[in-house]
Amino acid sequence: MYRKSDLQFLQDLYDRPSNDIAVIYGRVSVGVSELVRDFARDKESLYYRSTPLTHKSQLEQFIFELHEQTKVPIFPDDNNKRLLDFFVNNHTYKKVIVLDDFQYIIRSNPTFINFLSDMLFEHFEAGSVMFLLVTDDVKWVETDMIGLIGSKSSEISAVNKIKGFSFAEFGDCFADMALDEKIRIYSVLGGNSLYYNDIGDDTDAAAVIRRWLAKWNDMEAGSDIYLPRDIRDPVIYNTLLVNIASGSGKLNDLHTSMNMDRGKLSVYLKTLENNDIIEKLKGATVGDINCVKKGTYRIKDNTVRFYYRYVFPRLSSLRVYGEDRFYKRFIENELSAHIEGIYPRLCMEYIVGLQRKGRLNFIVDSVEEYFDKSEAVDFVIIVKGVSIIACACNYKHSAMKYEQLERVRESIRRNKLMCENIWLFSESGFDDKLVSCAASDPGVKLLALSDETPR
Repeated sequence: MYRKSDLQFLQDLYDRPSNDIAVIYGRVSVGVSELVRDFARDKESLYYRSTPLTHKSQLEQFIFELHEQTKVPIFPDDNNKRLLDFFVNNHTYKKVIVLDDFQYIIRSNPTFINFLSDMLFEHFEAGSVMFLLVTDDVKWVETDMIGLIGSKSSEISAVNKIKGFSFAEFGDCFADMALDEKIRIYSVLGGNSLYYNDIGDDTDAAAVIRRWLAKWNDMEAGSDIYLPRDIRDPVIYNTLLVNIASGSGKLNDLHTSMNMDRGKLSVYLKTLENNDIIEKLKGATVGDINCVKKGTYRIKDNTVRFYYRYVFPRLSSLRVYGEDRFYKRFIENELSAHIEGIYPRLCMEYIVGLQRKGRLNFIVDSVEEYFDKSEAVDFVIIVKGVSIIACACNYKHSAMKYEQLERVRESIRRNKLMCENIWLFSESGFDDKLVSCAASDPGVKLLALSDETPR
């Protein structure tokens, strides 16, 4: 599953009366391969997936695939330039040439981009071909690619990062699914749209989790499935992720638990950050400077966070118990705690969605996470005109209590926030005292993600 807008982006590029080079990248689980396959399905195309080989061997494989897929005749003195020329110029329609995992081609020979550029802009007629460079190596595209190809980067027509689905987009895919089930499933699958293909409106979270437990149980324990393919020291990275998933995301805590030099630890964390696996918490820049959390990390992807919190440390139990018993033993009563850490992000997204739909009577400048020692305020809505709405969230089986409002008010006072409004989110309702207070105080609003308009 992928966004129709991403498919339309490729189609619009294809429809241009020019030759183009486009880079499409994103994590494996966000449907990049499915998107590219569907785009090329009804077009005259060539697909080549490169591998970590020497440049000479790479070209030999490329020529073989070119002949195999297009039946272009090969003669002893042929080269890839002449074969591509035959393929492109002896057909009627615009061609699509997909180079998957293209980072291996560029790594073995950075000047290969010169070859593509020369073919497109000097050899082929305008509007005859489109090169689609595809990869799931996010870090390589964002930190290494430009340095390798140099000035030729200016000849790339478009670079599009395929991102995971937001909670709202996930909800749109399963409009008839109950809201709480959407929250529970999204807390496990996150924005990984490739994982949505085998669920429907009547699927429940327990079934999804058991299905994934069965998949994880079939995998080799040391396969490092959520680490980049070419990463070194997987033992250290796995240990870091287990610690972060368990809630020990502070640099000091990681230093203590792993007994590692801070400098080396920072390098490992930076690698995970560059590979889009973890993120450093930043927080809002309003109020007291102490409210910005420093040196704290979390796993970005819901599935990876779930895996390293519940599954990876207990692979032995999963093998012994099987998925059904394992789910009841370790997950069934703990899932709410996992969702509790994700729920504020869903609420933040909810505010952005209301703004987009025109359901707010004010203009939002930004919605930002907020951190202080009391952890009473989860995020703030910064309204145009410098006013602030403090927001607190509750995802538990019990209703949000009036004491939560008091904690938020105390945080506002202590941190000198310019805040007159408080919004409280809870999927389990609110206690009577809180409901009564909100009824008499227009500055307090009680919400759930099912509300189309803040009441």
